[in-house]
Amino acid sequence: MRCAVADLIGENERLKSENEMLIGELAAIRAMLPDEYGFEEGTVEYAIGYPEGVKDLVRQTVERMQSSIEYYLWLYDETDEYSYGLVDLLVKCLPALEESKTDYSELSKEIRAIDASFSV
Repeated sequence: MRCAVADLIGENERLKSENEMLIGELAAIRAMLPDEYGFEEGTVEYAIGYPEGVKDLVRQTVERMQSSIEYYLWLYDETDEYSYGLVDLLVKCLPALEESKTDYSELSKEIRAIDASFSV
């Protein structure tokens, strides 16, 4: 009976040690995952429990990163296009500013400087 209890206590300690190691691994993996990709609850646990889970997690992370990159590139292109359109509009306003009786000469200079920087 004493031997059986000692074996059970030893097995319990081994399981506690494995559990602590698993918790540490979970924390390490969670710390590596980008927050902005919104991984579902249990994803990390699945990845640790099953070898194919790690593969799925990596694939899912790469897909989300690629989608994010594509989105930011699209935003950059849209912003770039909008900026050029805005500068063109400002340049079209220059003749009206120069003919105006109010003092817009400083504004005209700034618009010309902006236009020059876009023309480079």
